[in-house]
Amino acid sequence: MTFTLPDLEQIYMQGISPELAKEVMQLDETTFFAQVLPVTKALRERAFGNEISFCSIVNAKSGACIEDCSFCAQSNSYKAAPSPVYPLMSAEKMLAKAKEAESFGGTEFSIVASGRGMNKTKELDTMVDAITQIREQTDLETCASLGLMEREDLKRLKDAGMINYHHNIETAKSYFPKIVTSHTWEEEVKTVSTAKELGFQICCGGIMGMGESLEQRVEFTYQLKDIGPDSIPINFLNPRPGTPLADKHDLTPLDCLKIIAILRLAMPKVEIFVCGGREINLKDFQKFMYDAGASGTMLGNYLTTAGQAPQNDLALIEELGLTPVAPHRKVGKGSQNSEAIDG
Repeated sequence: MTFTLPDLEQIYMQGISPELAKEVMQLDETTFFAQVLPVTKALRERAFGNEISFCSIVNAKSGACIEDCSFCAQSNSYKAAPSPVYPLMSAEKMLAKAKEAESFGGTEFSIVASGRGMNKTKELDTMVDAITQIREQTDLETCASLGLMEREDLKRLKDAGMINYHHNIETAKSYFPKIVTSHTWEEEVKTVSTAKELGFQICCGGIMGMGESLEQRVEFTYQLKDIGPDSIPINFLNPRPGTPLADKHDLTPLDCLKIIAILRLAMPKVEIFVCGGREINLKDFQKFMYDAGASGTMLGNYLTTAGQAPQNDLALIEELGLTPVAPHRKVGKGSQNSEAIDG
């Protein structure tokens, strides 16, 4: 069977179909590198030029989570999983972490807290204080990932000046019950929808390599497209000891590049950040993730695992002729470019 992609302009305006995305997922390495990577690279350049965003996070509240997400070492359900446990950091400590992230090249900073959702007044007060200080004392975009949130609590963060809200749907709807049983996929989407209605820039993605099928990877991609996030953080499972997925090692470097590629082909103008698990899953293929369509990555450490040295990422984009820039300052940012309206 001959594989052919539509012309670049057609893909840029509409994206490819789920049926064609399934074909991409089944390509051999030679065909993928020859026919797909030049197109995904051109799409990324068309939307964002040579500009790459670097986000960074702080694990501001860790462990003791009542949810049972199978991939997560912070869940109380998996006592054997080694994970630090501590309450929400002070606003001053979060500010210090933000300044550190900015010093090594971060352009967006996300405050992440374990738990079902943040609804305690004292914790929200601390978050508002931290966001205010980070906005006043750095040039970083502010973001938070706080779980399933109610409208009034999200509005407090919006009123404090937070720009982005991050909340993942984790995996395809059809596979979600295999990964999480303590809440539903629909609850994930409701939180994202509420944040979107309040005017946040939406950062929504998930984790691949948790046992889902190729078809479910495509399903996940088009469910994200329906949600319409401004940016997509894509993670590749880095199995955590003591969790139900501790022995799951499903991904090859080619698999990872194909996942990035179908996200870019389906959503040509959306930011795609390659985040957790990229080092152990992409290995020496990390240099191809920007050709596959990534427009950003995460600098520094993740929630419960260490990332590679920031200087290595900075050196790579310099070698590739790319430039770091804050997401909202990108010259070709789709939502700010009249040419880039989805057809």
